Amino acid sequence: MNKNKASGVSWVKPAEPSFLKKFKEDVGYKEGPTVDTKRQVMPTLDDSGSDREDELPQVVVLKEGHLNAEEVKKIKDEIHTDDEPPSDGKILFKKPAKRSSSEKFQGITATSSKKKKSDGGEEEGEER
Repeated sequence: MNKNKASGVSWVKPAEPSFLKKFKEDVGYKEGPTVDTKRQVMPTLDDSGSDREDELPQVVVLKEGHLNAEEVKKIKDEIHTDDEPPSDGKILFKKPAKRSSSEKFQGITATSSKKKKSDGGEEEGEER
């Protein structure tokens, strides 16, 4: 098979019958994506968009003493200032804070749903 002949293959979409056109107009059908849709250039976004105002979490203050929106903003600003690299270019590693033994096992619980069998190999409900 010759490569040049294969590249000359094309397909022409036939005209749509009038009854289909009328039906699609009545229903309000919109044409879906075509083969040429994937060749279109998609618009590029400047950033990830996660910091847009409409995508930020909503702050709800339920009781006195809970964080409000201004306090959250201050905390976020403090976190961002800590993340800046040092001016001399050296990487500094921070030693992690040690955890107490109570914090180490906090939230870890182990449960078993298996029933223990008696030593004789018989189940508890059986009698002979």
